[in-house]
Amino acid sequence: MYNKYNLTVLSFFFLILLFPFLGIFSKINYDIEEIIIFLKNSYTQRIIFFSFYQAFLSAFISCLLAIPFALALNRHKDNKLIKYIISLCGFSFVIPSILIVFSVIKIFGFNGVLNKYFNFYELLSIDSIYGLKAILIAHVLLNTPFATRLFVQNLNNIPKNYYEISKSINLNFLGNIFKLELPIIKQSLFAVFSIIFSLCFLSFAIVMALGGSPKNSTLEVAIYQYALFDLNFNKAILLSFIQISICITFVLVGFYKFKGSNFFEVNFIKYEHPHKNERLIKFIDYFLILVFIFVLFSPILAIYTEFLKSIFLKINLTKAFIQAFKNSILISLFTGVIVSIFGLLISYLIVINHKKFFLQQLLFLTSSMILIISPIIFSLGYFIFFQPIINYPYIKFFLVILINMIFLLPFAILIFFNNLKNLYLSFNDFRKTYRIDLISYVKIIFPLLRKNFLYVFSFSSVITFGDFTIISFFRSDNFETLPSYLFKLISTYQFNEASFVAGAILFLSMIIYFIIDNLSYQGRPDITT
Repeated sequence: MYNKYNLTVLSFFFLILLFPFLGIFSKINYDIEEIIIFLKNSYTQRIIFFSFYQAFLSAFISCLLAIPFALALNRHKDNKLIKYIISLCGFSFVIPSILIVFSVIKIFGFNGVLNKYFNFYELLSIDSIYGLKAILIAHVLLNTPFATRLFVQNLNNIPKNYYEISKSINLNFLGNIFKLELPIIKQSLFAVFSIIFSLCFLSFAIVMALGGSPKNSTLEVAIYQYALFDLNFNKAILLSFIQISICITFVLVGFYKFKGSNFFEVNFIKYEHPHKNERLIKFIDYFLILVFIFVLFSPILAIYTEFLKSIFLKINLTKAFIQAFKNSILISLFTGVIVSIFGLLISYLIVINHKKFFLQQLLFLTSSMILIISPIIFSLGYFIFFQPIINYPYIKFFLVILINMIFLLPFAILIFFNNLKNLYLSFNDFRKTYRIDLISYVKIIFPLLRKNFLYVFSFSSVITFGDFTIISFFRSDNFETLPSYLFKLISTYQFNEASFVAGAILFLSMIIYFIIDNLSYQGRPDITT
């Protein structure tokens, strides 16, 4: 029975990964000369360079800002307010990127808050916010809080007694930073940089909406444009392979370093930092925390204020909005359920085959490989493969759910695996002794994994709810989700309606996120009891 179960799950897992590549390889033109000409083309080279350049700058600035923010927050993390601020940092990982686009326009745009009240454009002689500067601003606003949280998470690795020792030997403030805190940050710096770089490198909505011109296109945007507008699948596929080859190192290193960790989980170790109450240090820390609060909350505040304005304007809810809302809810719920079930099944498969090292490593490697490949590439593959029937009812709906599921499975597996392994080792002998069948065994185990299951469901739902990259390949006039509908409104300068839609997305995303965060701090099931 177990062999049949193993074969079924494995076959399904590898089949859904195989489909897009069948579509891609069916459209490849193997003309080497044409490939060389395309690669030597100045536009191609500019796209590759700009993709790397904007991602590097975005990751560098985000990490550079995150280090002093993390140090300041870490010194005062025994404060309840600071705990909540650190907790909210994780929201930047799940906030839909299209909301950041909207907030950047509303804060830094020509009719934005800064220009309206401070003559921002005249002061800095800026013609337009669009282009590289807009992309960098959006990426920094999005990723700095996330990088800060990862650094705070790593600062927890400093043993409590180290601070007690530094206090006893009268180690000064700078000594604590350079001898205790920065070495810990240095250990994780490349990993954090790699994660942020990969997120910016694979950024789609931000570059698509704020790039401003073809010269500011990235590989993600170029693949999308070649495939959907030019119908030149060969060029789109070539760029896809280039993209994979560039980001593979960054993604693997970054996520490998955080393997098995929970991005949302921060352990607040109680200790007294030896210098946190010094007047000058406290002033600097509070100033940094205030700046950090602006970075963290300015996008949320911009969306919230515009949402309130739209309510007073009595925006009529169109049929398009209602349909987009229904699609977003259904897609996110279905994805959450499917990812939770298959994540648990695949994790269980890895656990029960823990003695079969090759199979276990194969499953882990396959799951990790998903993180290397952009959703754009999988969307392209599935789009090509299912192109003959793409306009049939519910096909697009099914494909959007399937592709989202593929990319969320690795996170689900990481969350389930450790707990499931401990449970399996604890109860397996018990199951064999009393000859408990699989269904009864699941009834015993599942209650102990209930929090993990709900966590994965919530995480998958909120990520899917805010996705714009995947839906962009399959959207049409009669098939939109809230993020794609918001992009449509922004593109046509319907900002009153866009304000209401952005507020709705933000409100629902935050509700789901707080469920995630609450589950994270409640802890995992006690296996030893």
